[in-house]
Order: sequence, then structure tokens, then C-alpha cells
Amino acid sequence: MAPIIYQNTGPTPWVDVPNLDLLTLLFDSEHAPFQPETPSHLDSQSPTNCLTRAQLLTLSQRIAHGLRTNHGLGASGLNTDVVTVISYGQILVPALFYGVLIAGGVYSAASPSSTVGEFARQIELGKSKLVVISQEFEALTRETLRLHGQRLGIGTENVLVLDSTPDKWSLRTLDSGDSAISSRLLDWERITDPKKLKESLIVILWSSGTTGLPKGVMLSHQNLVCETYLTALSGRAWGEKQLQHDPSWTPTPYRTLAHLPLSHIAGLFGYIIGPLYSGGLVVWMRKYNWKQFYESVSKFQITFLYTVPSIFLRIAKSPEVADHFRTVETANTGAASMDGPLQRAANSKLGKRVGGVGKEETFIGQTWGLSETTGAITAQPKGEVDDTGCIGSVLPNVEIRQIDTDTLRDVEPGTPGHMVVRSPLVTQGYFGNPEATEKSFVVLPDTPKDPGEKWFLTGDIAVYRDGKFYIVDREKEILKYKGQQIAPAEVENVLATHEAVGEAAVVGVEDGGESGAGEVPRAYVVKRPGVEVSEDELKRYVKERMAEYKQLRGGVVFVDEIPKNAIGKYLRRELRERAKREVGGGVKARL
Repeated sequence: MAPIIYQNTGPTPWVDVPNLDLLTLLFDSEHAPFQPETPSHLDSQSPTNCLTRAQLLTLSQRIAHGLRTNHGLGASGLNTDVVTVISYGQILVPALFYGVLIAGGVYSAASPSSTVGEFARQIELGKSKLVVISQEFEALTRETLRLHGQRLGIGTENVLVLDSTPDKWSLRTLDSGDSAISSRLLDWERITDPKKLKESLIVILWSSGTTGLPKGVMLSHQNLVCETYLTALSGRAWGEKQLQHDPSWTPTPYRTLAHLPLSHIAGLFGYIIGPLYSGGLVVWMRKYNWKQFYESVSKFQITFLYTVPSIFLRIAKSPEVADHFRTVETANTGAASMDGPLQRAANSKLGKRVGGVGKEETFIGQTWGLSETTGAITAQPKGEVDDTGCIGSVLPNVEIRQIDTDTLRDVEPGTPGHMVVRSPLVTQGYFGNPEATEKSFVVLPDTPKDPGEKWFLTGDIAVYRDGKFYIVDREKEILKYKGQQIAPAEVENVLATHEAVGEAAVVGVEDGGESGAGEVPRAYVVKRPGVEVSEDELKRYVKERMAEYKQLRGGVVFVDEIPKNAIGKYLRRELRERAKREVGGGVKARL
């Protein structure tokens, strides 16, 4: 069978991306021609606390000069000195990010949910020269230094505290209080050489570590410039079509709400890079809080909303949500799959459907990607309506194949296959971890162009049907029962349609009956307040809607909450461990 390579189906599956570094693209190019006084970042708790584009650039250059002069960042060359940052949302984080890059450093983002051990491990694996924290993480940092500081080579003189308090903007050394914000500006090195752009390390993001210790995903100027340029193409093309149809048309102001962690590509790109390129305003929440979230969307008339499926599920099912999302005209999701029924239920709470003034109805578009692909590599084009649960169209400059990992051969359309990717958006690998890098790429037989070029193994299983991709599940999460594959996400999506279910997570447990039958699904369910449902009722509900081999033979367990990581993904590993204890200890659900 000839190789089956999926690409963008538009007139130009491959486009020319500017050979520019990220800083030049955003601050000094024709591609982002916005006025210097355009508002860029705003504090949701103190709306007068804000930054324009001009202020952002100036402050970034002042921070860069201070980091270079006072801490030697980048003095020994570009892309070698790592700065580990752990912070909740605040308007000065973008200035810190660009300041680190201007100084020639590498920005490494730590999860705000890190423990002392996890924080120390990231500092160590990243070989960090400096650590920057927000005030909330002082105790965590001091304990990390007390236990591990000598081994890490980090002391309080290497720790800076970032503070965006109104009228008190500062970046100061933890103990001495010395300022790292200079009165002078540092300019950045312009890069146009494609090889340097590809190989330059400017960001490290740490994988979730669901299958082992976290790994540092290396991102370059090329990665981030490509993501910035390519994800904006469909929106800009849509705008041009509107102008052709109606010369008086004006775009809706781009306003988004920062509520996802900055340690994830969705937060880093979605709040620091993407909106700056599109001339948008980012309204910052300090930390995600459900009530503050939906009230802020309403108060600040948010027009662009990217969030995870678990939050869209809450939007769909929460009685508190009335017309709070009426101004949302563009909505996207990612990080996990969302099926059609949930997509439609959440759509009903957005834009015109709840009295909004938008010209068109709002439909949630799905994206798909990973930190290793610099974020989205598929997206639903602006203006396209699809509520079937597909993950959108392949972006330009991206090639995708679906393979059987046993044979490394392509699977036929309509058959589940492991998604592998080749693109300038794909990472060069994992920082200081050549073994993990080697395991994450594969050379496929019969590859056109360059037979030796490697493809990145995403770990996601998808089906291609009717011209669209549908994510089935993660490869390592697929259950096998009597030779049949069961995708936990598929069972979860069915459970989520029950009126009494607030959330549901499914994991596998060993079948206690027939020897060698494999794993059977076990559901952990959070009930909606004030609504009762029994285990037997939910099992019947699934039985009426799913194949015989997908039944909840592992039982149903009602819980107060489902463990999630910082961006709302279910921590299935914790649930699997809990299930083993329960089943092994005889705490079995009724079968």
C-alpha cells in the first residue's frame, strides 16, 4: 500500500513562513502592524493595571538589560542560560518572558501545582541559572532550596520575585531586594538564518509525565514563529472574505481571558504570544476560579475563548451560567477530545443563542496538538461549522500519517491508527534526554522525499472518516477486553450526556471473571448537585448506547471530585492506582 499522508486540503498545503526570530515577528515586522498604544494586558482584579504594546516592549527590554547586567543571563552566548519560572497569572509575565528571550536566555515554565520534589527536579533537569517566582511560591522555593539548593547550585541570590501589584511593578532578588529591572534597554539579536532559527532553543515546556518522569520539550524560534503565523492564517483569510463581501465590515475586538496555567503550551502561546500577534487584549486572572471565571467573561466582554473540555462541560451543565458568555464569538478547545453532544450542549450557552449581539452563531471549534508540536497542528477554520466531534483541518506545513505501531505501516482510512507527524512545528526533542528523544521519533518505510526523515510519535489514536480526524484516545489508555479495544474517552462521553452526571472518568481494571479476558471499564462519577442516580441506572444507560464489550463491568464509583492536572486533564494514573487498591482490597463496585 502506498503511503497515506494527510495534509491541509486548501489551495496551499505548504506556505512560506517568515524567516524571522519570534521577537522580530511580534515587535518589528509588517506581520504584526499594530499601534504601539494598543492595549495588550489587563489585570482582572485591578482593570486600571494594564500594559500597552509599547509599554510591554520597553519593560521587556529593561528586564533583559537587568538580567544581563546583574545576573549574566546570556552573557556567554544565546540559548544556553535557563530561567525556571513558576507563577500564577499576572500581567508582567509576558514582559518577563520576552525579557528572558531578549537577553538570550531560555524560558522554562514550571507547573503551579509542583511539589518541592517536582520543582527541584525541573530546576535540576533544566540546569537552571535563575529562578523567577510569584509571591505565592516563596515558601515552596525556600523549602526547595533548603532541601536541594546545594545540589542544584541555586541560592536565594539566584531567585527573583515578580510582582505585578498596581504601582509596585517589580522584579527583585528574593532576600536582598535588588531590582532586576534596569533603567536602560537591551536590544535583541535579529536572526534570519533558517538553520539558526530551527536549532535555537528559547523555551522549555515540561510534559505532564503521565507515563514517567516529566521531559523538557525544546521549542525554537522556528517552532513558535510557525505556530504563530500558521494558526492565524484562517482567521485572517476569513476577515479578508468578510471585507470583500462588505467593505464596511470591521472585526470584533479580540479579548481573551487568561485562566489556564502558563506552564502549558495553551497558556504560554494563548496568552503571551498569539494575542500579541493578533492585536488582542488579554485579561488576566490570578488563578482559575469557576465563579470568577464566568463572571469575568461577562464583565470584560470576552470575545475569544479557548479552554479545555472539562470547563466547557461545566459551562454546559451549570445552572449558574445564564448569558455570561453572550459576547463570545470565537470558541476553541483542545488538550482532550470533546464529542458532538457536549460540543452542542456548550454551544447553546454561547453568543447569540443567549442574547449576544454577534452577527453569527458561535460554534466551538476543536484543535489538536501537543507541547511537542508547539500546540495546535489541526484546527477548525474560522467560520466553519462542525459539531461532530472532529478535531478540525490539518494546518499548512503539517504532514500526518496513521500507522500500526507493530508494522509501521499506514492503516486504511476508517481504521484506528497512531498519529505520527512531520512538520517544522515539531520539537527537536527533549532537553538533556537523548534516549527519550530517540524513542519519540520513528523512520517509516516508503516515506516520500527523505526516506531517512523521522516522524514524531504523538501517542494519540485517531480514526479518519468522511474527510475528518476523530481522536479515539491515548495509545497507553486504550483498554483491551477479549481482543476488543475500548477507548475510555468514548465511555466518558456517553456518561456525560446523562442529566445526573457532572463529570465522569473511566479507567481499566483487570476482569475478575474469565481469566485472560483483559481490562474492563470502571467509571468514577461526580453527580450533579441535587440530582440522584444509582450505579445500576448508569450501567443501564451505557448498555443502551454502547456495544456489549464496552459495558461498565468494572462498576461505577461515585466520588466528590475527579483528580485533574493543572489544565483540567484527568489524572488517570491516580484513578488506576485507586482502582487497584479498591479491587484488590475487595471494595468492588456492584456488578
